[in-house]
Amino acid sequence: MLGVFTLCLTVFMGFACPGYAQSTAWDLSECVAQALAHNPQIQDRKLGIGAADQEIVKRRAAFFPELDLTSSYSRYGEPQRVVPVHANNEPGIFDRDVWDTAVMGRLSLFEGGRRWAQVRIAKLAKQEAVSRFDATRQDVALNVASVYYKILQLDRVLEATWGSRRALAAQEELVQNQLEVGRVAPVDHMKIQVRLASLDQRISALKADRGVLRVFLGRLMGLDLDNRPAFDIAGVLTTPVLHIPPVKTGVTRAMRLRPEHKAAELALKQARQEIRAALADVFPSIQAFGRYGLRNGLPYEQDDPSGAIDHEDTWAAGIQATLPLFRGGAVRASIRQARLRERQARERLRGVELQIREEVERAHARLTDSAERLQVTRSSVDVAQETLRIEQDKYRAGKNTINDVLDAQAALLQAQVEYSQAQVDAQLALLQWRKAVGEDLTDLARGK
Repeated sequence: MLGVFTLCLTVFMGFACPGYAQSTAWDLSECVAQALAHNPQIQDRKLGIGAADQEIVKRRAAFFPELDLTSSYSRYGEPQRVVPVHANNEPGIFDRDVWDTAVMGRLSLFEGGRRWAQVRIAKLAKQEAVSRFDATRQDVALNVASVYYKILQLDRVLEATWGSRRALAAQEELVQNQLEVGRVAPVDHMKIQVRLASLDQRISALKADRGVLRVFLGRLMGLDLDNRPAFDIAGVLTTPVLHIPPVKTGVTRAMRLRPEHKAAELALKQARQEIRAALADVFPSIQAFGRYGLRNGLPYEQDDPSGAIDHEDTWAAGIQATLPLFRGGAVRASIRQARLRERQARERLRGVELQIREEVERAHARLTDSAERLQVTRSSVDVAQETLRIEQDKYRAGKNTINDVLDAQAALLQAQVEYSQAQVDAQLALLQWRKAVGEDLTDLARGK
């Protein structure tokens, strides 16, 4: 029956929406794979990993020498000696315009461990970016599956509503025949028509809700607006097999596997490295430097008749040590600030651990509730079907009223809706448990 309903729904949408009949139907694994490849949030996190990689390159560059080509032109108010004297009574060239060009090199020899701390911070930041990337992929996969199963539930509800309408239409035909021979009152026929109109309105609302969810699913999958009408989902709502493991086992596993916990641990390690970087300001910094260049006046006159030197290749090299003596309390403030941030990171880690425990316990409660509701709602459907059959037989025999049949029909539809909702809740409870304990939901893209 579900296959016939799906075919009818596809034909209807083909007439209602041009191009729908040629749409591509994707199952859950294909929807998740599309989202993992094109979701904007995932792409944003992925680019963040690339940026963190470049930060590592930047921090490692501090261990290499720096080379700069500098060039400057200066005009002075009074003539300046272009080249310093090299001996007593040496004649010199004076000029207001001086051009100085040089290659300068610097190499940091010691900074109190700052550079190593910054490299470690950059590496930890990349690992944290990877953990956040994994967490985002988990969230997107769960959201895609949630919307996918909700659409399947709407399809099941539409199927049940159409079935109820067909049964009610058959009942209307029976009442119409009985009305013609005077066996029933006209009000019975009017009541059925009112119920048929109500079902038609419900079907229209369900179709609208399905369209909204399909657009939302397209956004999660990263589809452009022009491509969203060109896809639909395929699949059948099934009842999952629920195994309910102990909460303690789930919490232990979650603390080991959850990317959010890894990210919080890495943030704490970064904060500790920030303390080491701040402490480096207490120690002296030592740099080696070198310079080689040319200094001359403008215009350049190499053959000056006076014999004075009007240009010179200059070079210099040395080591410079800098010890901070007073910074107005900024160094100590930086150290205290880094230690406070380390305490903040420690509290964030504790908060993440508490949140993970809460999510595991909540997922466990939902699993338990879903298992119980599946059994109850499945039995309710069987009872409602049998009740409707009995009421229809009694109505044909003239032993009850049309109200009894309509009530039984409404009860069956409600039982079917509740059972489909229990199936969806069970599927989502299972996925939420898997996410809470740290299982990789991206395996959904491979049908796992």
